[in-house]
Formats: sequence, C-alpha cells, structure tokens
Amino acid sequence: MWLHLVLLALSTIAWPNARSEGLAGRGYELGSRVESRNSLDKETFVESLISNMTIEDFVLQLHLMFGGDIVGVESKNELYDFTMRFSPDSPIGVMHDWYPLNTSHYNSVQALNLQKARLKIPLMHIGECLHGVGSFKQSIFPQNLGLSASFDTNLVYRVGRAIGTEARSIGIHACLAPVLDIGQDPRWGRMQEAWGEDKVLTSHMGVAYSSGLSKNSSWSEPDAVVPVVKHFAAHGAPQSGHNTAPFMGHGNRQVLQDLMMPFKAAIQLGGVKGVLMAYNEFDDIPAHVHPMLYQALNDWGFDGFTIADDTGMSELQSVHRVANSPADAIRQWFNAGGMIQFYDYPLEVYLNTTRQLVSNGSVKLATLQTHVRKILGVKWDLGLFDDPFIPPEIDPPEIVQSHRNLTLEAAQRSIVLLEKKNSILPLRPRTQNVTKIALVGPFADTINYGDYSGQWGQYPANAAQTLRQGILNYASDHRFELVSSWGTNTWEYNSQYVIPPYLLSANGISGGLAVTYFADTNFSNPVAQRLESPALDWGLYPPDGLMSNNFSAIWEGQLHSSVDTDVDGWIGAAIGPNTTVKLYINEDLVAAQGTDGLLNSGSIMGNIMEYDFITTNSTLPPQGSAPFRFRKGETYHIRIEYQAFNLYKKTANVNSLNSQLILFWNLVSRNGDAIEQAVRLASSSDMVVLAVGAAWNSDGEGGDRGTLGLPASQDKLAKEIFRLGKPVVLVLQGGRPFAIPDFYNQSAAVLSAFFPGQSGGQAIADVLFGAVNPGGRMPVTVPAHVGQLPVYYNYKPTAHLKNYLDAESSPAYWFGYGLSYTTFGVSRFEASTNGTGSTEFKGGDTIQFAVAVKNSGAVTGSYVAQIYLLSRVSSIVQPVRQLVAFQRIDIVAGQEATVSIELDASRYLTILNRKDEWELERGPYTFALLNHGGDTDTTMNVTLTCV
Repeated sequence: MWLHLVLLALSTIAWPNARSEGLAGRGYELGSRVESRNSLDKETFVESLISNMTIEDFVLQLHLMFGGDIVGVESKNELYDFTMRFSPDSPIGVMHDWYPLNTSHYNSVQALNLQKARLKIPLMHIGECLHGVGSFKQSIFPQNLGLSASFDTNLVYRVGRAIGTEARSIGIHACLAPVLDIGQDPRWGRMQEAWGEDKVLTSHMGVAYSSGLSKNSSWSEPDAVVPVVKHFAAHGAPQSGHNTAPFMGHGNRQVLQDLMMPFKAAIQLGGVKGVLMAYNEFDDIPAHVHPMLYQALNDWGFDGFTIADDTGMSELQSVHRVANSPADAIRQWFNAGGMIQFYDYPLEVYLNTTRQLVSNGSVKLATLQTHVRKILGVKWDLGLFDDPFIPPEIDPPEIVQSHRNLTLEAAQRSIVLLEKKNSILPLRPRTQNVTKIALVGPFADTINYGDYSGQWGQYPANAAQTLRQGILNYASDHRFELVSSWGTNTWEYNSQYVIPPYLLSANGISGGLAVTYFADTNFSNPVAQRLESPALDWGLYPPDGLMSNNFSAIWEGQLHSSVDTDVDGWIGAAIGPNTTVKLYINEDLVAAQGTDGLLNSGSIMGNIMEYDFITTNSTLPPQGSAPFRFRKGETYHIRIEYQAFNLYKKTANVNSLNSQLILFWNLVSRNGDAIEQAVRLASSSDMVVLAVGAAWNSDGEGGDRGTLGLPASQDKLAKEIFRLGKPVVLVLQGGRPFAIPDFYNQSAAVLSAFFPGQSGGQAIADVLFGAVNPGGRMPVTVPAHVGQLPVYYNYKPTAHLKNYLDAESSPAYWFGYGLSYTTFGVSRFEASTNGTGSTEFKGGDTIQFAVAVKNSGAVTGSYVAQIYLLSRVSSIVQPVRQLVAFQRIDIVAGQEATVSIELDASRYLTILNRKDEWELERGPYTFALLNHGGDTDTTMNVTLTCV
C-alpha cells in the first residue's frame, strides 16, 4: 500500500532560524522510501490516492484555506486542530493569503499537515503574482499593460521567470497570473492588468509570461510555479466599464473566437495548469457556471484545476440570483466543472453541504473524484510528492536582489514616446541652454506601482526609485538645477504618500531609518536592528528576529526635505488596528494614535475611496496626519515609537495582516495655493517636466471611471502650466489611456510610462536624457474623448462609415503607435510557408515573414515590426485589419538587420464560421507591414493563399 511508503517520520519539530534547515532529508525525512512516488506512474499513483479518500478528504482538496486560519494569533500554527476539527485527519488541500519570506514558516505548516493527515498529501500554496509576488516585499515590475507596451515577448518571459522564481522561493506553487482579459473598455479600473485591446498581442504575452512562470512547463523545478490564468472569460469589456458587469460585445462568437484565444494559447503553450473563473456573465449565464467555458477547456485538453474567484460562487445566489441557496450554488459549481472554492463558504458549511449533495444524488461522488484527480495531478507535476519543502539553500531576499536590474530594463522597454517636437528629447541641457528644469505634478516624487502592490501601490517602498530621484542622477553631469512641486494630489482628496526612502537616512546611510525591534511591547528588550523604510506590514508573522507578534519598535534618523519652496503640508504615521504610534519631529511629538486606548480600526486609508467619500471629504487632512511646514533645504530628526498588540485572529477578506505601519507625508499645500506654488516654480524655469496621471486610488480593481481625462485638480494644474508657454514634456503614469488631446497637442514631448514598477523613476529619467531610446508601442488605442468608446483598431467596416457631428472621430493615438529617437527604413517584405518559398498554406502550416530594417539614425533603437491581416472575403464579417504577428528588434545606428517572424496559421487565422464550426477558410490572405493599427499605407504587403 502506497501509504506505508510515504508516511512522514516527524515526531518533534524545531525551527531553528529563517532557513528551512532540518527538512526533507535534512534531519526530517520524507520516510526512507520516497521512491514510492517514482515507482508508480502519475495515473496509477493518483488513482491509489483517490481510492482511499473520503468525501471529507475530497472537500478539503477543493477548499481554499485562508492562511490565518492555520497560522493563528501566535503564529505557531496553533489553529490547525481547531480549523480542521470537522475532518481532523484530512490533509489541507490549498492555502492562500500567506506569504512568509521566512522559509521555515512555510515548511512548518507543510510538515504539520503531513504529520497530522491520514493521507500524506502535501498542500498547494497559491499566491498573487500579477506583476510581482503578493508578499509585496519582493520585486515589483511594470503592470501588464506596460509590459505589453514593450512588444517584447523575451522580456516578458524573463519577467515571468523572475516572478516564478521569487514565488517558489517562499513556497508558492501556483500563481494567480497572468490576467488574460482583453481590455476593450479603458473605463474599466482593471485595464492595467490586461495586456491591451488585442487578442494576438495578449496571446503572445500570455504565453511568454506563463512560460516564464512555469519554466517552460518544468513545474517540478525549485524555481517554477503553475500559472493560473484569469478571468475566464469575457471579463475585459464590461457594461459601462464597471468591474464584474455583464459582457458587452458581439456575442458568443466573439467570446469563443477572440476573447478565449489567449487562454487557449497559454494553456496549450505556456504550461498553464489552473484557470480562475470570472465574476461577470455573458449570454445571461454567470461565467462561473457557464457550460460553454468548461466545454472549451475540455476541447483544449486542459488537465489542470479550476478555481472560483473570491465570492464568485456565493454570488450565484446573492448577485446573479441563479441559485436559491448555498447548496444550490455549490451544486451548480461542481456540476458545471468548478473545483476549488475561494472564500465563499465556511469550511463547516462547505463540507456539510457537499456531504448532503452527494447523499441526495445532486452531486455524484464521481464528480468530486474527477475534480480532485486533476488537483492531485497538478501536485504530482509540481513534484510535491517528491519533496514539498523549501530547500535550506534558498534565500528569498538574495533572489530578489538579483532581479533589480531586470525591473529597470522592464520599465525602460515599456515606455512609449507619443510626441516629440522641436528635438526637445532627448534632453541635452547644456546644448539646449537649459539651466533649470521644473518637475511638476503629483508623480514628481511619489511611489506609484499600481494595483496588487501593497497599500496604495507603494510596497515595497525600500526598492522604490522616484522620478525626482532619477532626474537628480543626471543633474550634476548635465549641469542643471532641478526644482519640483506636486501642485495637487493624485486623486481628488488628500492622500497618504509613503516618504521615498532616498530621503531618509540614519548614521550617514541613506535608504531608510535605523530601527530597533523589542521582544516586548514596552521597549525594554531589544533583539534586532537594521535599516529600513517604515512603510511595511508584517503579514501573519512577527518581524524577523522576533518570536512574538506583540512587540515594540523605534525608528530613528533624518528626513531630508525635498521641497523647493516652503510647503504647509502634512506628515503622519498611519497604523493598522490594535497598535499605537508616536511620531516625533526634532524631539517634538507631532502625531500619536492609540496611546489613549487601542483602536479596533486603523488609520490607513483604503486603496480606493468611493465617490461619496471624495465628494464629501476632499479637503480633509489625511487620516493619522498632523499639519507640518516643510522648509526648503531642511533636515529633520525623526523618531517613531510603535507598539503592536496582536489580539485577534485574522479573517479572510477582512484583515490578513497582523500589523502595519506607514510613515507618510503630503506635500500639497493645505492653504489652497498648491497650484500657484507649482506655477511659480515653473515660471522661473527653462522647461517643465509635467508628471501627471493616475495611481491605485483611481486606477485599479474597483477604480472604474466615467471619464478618461485627468482628475479635475490635475487638469487645472496642467492648464496653468501650459499657459506659461514653456516647453513642456508630459510624462503620464497610470493604468489606462488618457483622453486629453489638447494636452497632447500642446506638449513638446509626451511619454506614456503606465505603472512602471519599482525602477520606474530611473527608467523615465533614462529615457528623458537619452540613456535609453524609447521603443514601446501602445497596446491600446488612446481615445480623443470618452464618447468614442468603444474604440479599437480592429473595428468592423461599418463602424466608421460615418463621423460624429460634434467631435473628432479618430482617436488620439492608435494601437501599436510609438515613436523613437532614431529613424528606420524597411524593405524586402516577404512571406513564405514552412521555409519552402511557397505562397500557399494550409492548416498546420507556419507562415514565415521577413523584412529588412535599417537604422538610418544616429542612435541605437528598437524597431517593432507589426504585421496585419487586411480585411478579406469571408463567411463572417472580418475587421478592417488584425494584428497577426510582431517582433521587436534592437538595431545599432547605421546597421541593417533582417526581422524574421513566424505565424501559426491554424492558431491565429482560424475562424468560427456561420455553422459554428472552426474553419481555416480557403482563399487569398493579404498581410501588410504597418507602423501601427491605424496606418492606412498598406502598400508594403504580401498575399498568400490558403488551399
């Protein structure tokens, strides 16, 4: 019996330090006969498990366990027995919201699970990995929309590799990424998570990112994870741009043929083993239980697991109203093909209800067995039955450090140059007679990673590089003075902005404050010291070096004022519940919270503050702040005294953090003259870098917008800056395109940086000063105004037969648009099939394109070859053009290179015909090499024939 071969001999467990010493053959062995896993093939091994499992065992494999339900208040896994009391000898199936960088924490839970379970099935750890691991203490790369702008699948693969490596290093086995929604309505707050508006671009980016995460389907490697794609399906074009709203599109043909194309590609080519379902509905059926979606997965040969999105199952009853009870919702979920529940139902309810459903025949036992069979198969593929522990040599912080250069490269290659007039860029201050540059706007000196990157999109703060910081790196060599002013908030209220770490120092070392951690709550037993930025959380565990979540800490050092004119702003320290804080500036107590009685709610503001809050509270001080005058050139001594009392168990979807602290400021004048201050600085300068756009407080999950202009205060600031008549370089950050054609027209240059990640500030500065030649292209069409929506390049012929009477009908910039500091010439555009020179192709063939490209300018640059299929005769109406292939290549000045691109004809040219049958239609196909999706010059083309 296989059970006797894989029992863990774990009688006592000790966790000596932050590494996983003593596990899996290092003192605690997986039995002496783990060869049992190798002596059986996958199918036989999994079947032997299934045949010995109870209904309770099945339900635990189909349940997403909240990490806090096991780890407990004391972080000693003391809640394991209580949480598992409904089936104490069943193994945990899957865990989430649990990101311990101390590898011994993961190993202790995994070992405890295997020690207590009757069947020694390792748990699978699932985590967020959208553009960085969800610990928000590891590398943060540009958001997907920005990465997609790189048009560089090799870069995206390497980013996926880095994130996958960092995830597995802390015990994550499956990453909830990539998002493969096609973003066709930029009002949607999650536009930044998409790869743009195009199915082929999204497919290639999705395959590259997934392949990176999975290490080309080498899931069992110690630096690979299982990608879990989301949100399946038709989630990126919601009604009115509202998140989770019904799909607004052409119908089921568009869903099957276009919107599901990236999912199919990533599953078949990228090593995807998980699919997370979407909140929305289409064709009046919620996606979570839509038979068309599960049938598609079967048709594609998908052999992984499906998982509900958070509350997606319970919303079948509470929102969609297609279920009349929890039992009905669970029944529909299982029978449709759904497997793992998120945090929908308490384990007791989920377990008892499933028992009843099986007992009364509503759900067949065989259905649960089929679902669990696939989950166990994924665990087999991950190598968890060989060794489910993190090896002792794995050092997560060291791995993170090794990826810093990649975060910079990714940001540099994601930036799009939209305008360049009068040779303003790249900046050459000495030859341009520029001695003073004004950096103006709310993103001049703030951290801005976008959503899924900690509080306010500002974690991890210690890795941040702001735009001001980046520009200052060029000031000395280029001999110019930099002055800066925010002018306004990032959104329409006074926010909490993390103080950038380069403005903090201690003992002559910049990058943070010196902190002393105490083993008690009264500052009497110091046990750990280090330099860090006091903008962080401690997850479900004590700080490194401490044994208890009840602790105290003191941060101390210098704060260097960055203002260039005195500003009456705010400074503060925001905290989570059940903590206290005192903030001293120059020995004076300026702010305190919780010291006169612990608060059961914190002072950290939400990432998305609702419309009612904004309209009512726009002038209120940031919570937890005190008014403070920041003076030019001043350095302040700062001291923070902090106490954490971990009194309560954490609850899924309520609070998954023991404690949290944010040292913040707000440099927007509380006197109402912030814009005037910015304009005064700009008026005395030779040129202006205007840094505006959006942060997570407007662009993110739940951040849907009805307009696409700048926020009102930023709009006012921009108008005043342009009114000065100075050369303005407009630098945009955010998670969606901005409909601001007047500002585009008035700008001397425009850069779109999206959410550029932790190295974004340096990357933007590198582009401004020509150290990097921008080569990104827009992954989404930029509307001239919101009334044009939906607007995308691959429209149908009737979509633009008529123009508006009261506004411009063409967008500001088409999909695929982007400029460079150099120029390119192209020639000899050719195509053939399977390398034979034939101009005919059929199903299964590969079409190969080639074009000669010469860099005819003075600097090295990137050329992005974009090949579009032009409108053709078909049984169904085709778009006027459709991207089918692309390739980015870097070419040295004066050099010529041949760009070669392959197109899988069956995958990217097959259509769903009038009979709802998949068909690669015969006839002529004309492919054109275009500069962007709106390019009307189609003279460089080739025609092939499908036979």
